[in-house]
Amino acid sequence: MRASLFRRVLCGLAFLALPANAQDWPTKPVKIVAPFAAGGNVDVTARIVAARLQVELGQPVVVENKTGAGAMIGSEFVARSAPDGYTLLMTSASLTNSPALFGRAPYDWQKDFTFVTAVSFQPLVLAVNPSMPARTMTEFLEQARKERGRMTMGTAGAGSFTHLAGLLAEQRTGVAFEPVHYRGTAPGLVDLMAGQIQFQFEPIATALPLLKDGKLRALAVTSLQRAPALPDVPALAETIPGYEAINLLGLIAPANLPAPVLAKPSASMKTVLQDQAVIRRFDELGTEARFTTPEAFFEIMRTQAETWIPVIRKANLKLE
Repeated sequence: MRASLFRRVLCGLAFLALPANAQDWPTKPVKIVAPFAAGGNVDVTARIVAARLQVELGQPVVVENKTGAGAMIGSEFVARSAPDGYTLLMTSASLTNSPALFGRAPYDWQKDFTFVTAVSFQPLVLAVNPSMPARTMTEFLEQARKERGRMTMGTAGAGSFTHLAGLLAEQRTGVAFEPVHYRGTAPGLVDLMAGQIQFQFEPIATALPLLKDGKLRALAVTSLQRAPALPDVPALAETIPGYEAINLLGLIAPANLPAPVLAKPSASMKTVLQDQAVIRRFDELGTEARFTTPEAFFEIMRTQAETWIPVIRKANLKLE
């Protein structure tokens, strides 16, 4: 209780310290916290955005990695930062999922942040070893039922987005898979190509070269519609109605960010995400650049929470 009161006092002091004309923002460097390790999708996306955003803002925009606890360390850091617009978070579905996975909530995702905009939407692809007999999702699910829980599924780790995508497929169809957890998707791809596991949900960007070389075969993508990068690959929703697993990234700030300050990064990010060079970089990652209003982004995150938290709870998935 005291900590909460202390935090509110700090936020109030930070608010009073804002320049009289908030339109002057920014007058110093802006930091984007990436709550995952350097080189990963969140980090790379943050750096693409930072490079273009600093042109719009006229101030340096730096990326700082604060990793751990399923992104909760970085997220909590931003939640406790001053609401002055100088500390932002490149967030993902982990914002809502990790408290459910770890059984603790160092922040309230609905109350402790100001939402700025979505940044990118990236579907996964269900990739199999080319030797798999199943050529369609219908045949794949029939094979899974016959194998009675023995079909092996590579994941980027327990509770990762690739793992949750598989759990959602299980819960929507009644089949069962045997998860094989790796530290990231790359080791799983190696075993998938070697035939050590049977399939893996993988971001399109990293799967695409292997699919083109014939080292893997795509059965479906996890967007509601077919993905531009794989136009001949059906959407999983064509077999499992309503199925969707989108790796969503976006920018948020501490709660109580004054509206005049919020307006500046919001408008600047609209320009950034409509820049053709940024769009091309995102296309290379198999992602779609997409600007939203703060209100629309909050509703998207609410939908994410309503999708994934029940999946986590139904699977009784707990991490330490």
